[in-house]
Amino acid sequence: MDLKAARDRNSPADRLALATMMICFLATGALLITTLARTPHAQVRDAKIPSTTTTK
Repeated sequence: MDLKAARDRNSPADRLALATMMICFLATGALLITTLARTPHAQVRDAKIPSTTTTK
């Protein structure tokens, strides 16, 4: 079997793999952005920031 015939035979699997990779990339990107957008609010709200002012 030559390379062109092998490429043509694997074409549906290649398209499926590409579509799956795109879906996974978009899903993980959305999850990352959502996590970054929501997490700082909870951390800042509960954070205890020490005072940097000095008293004499």
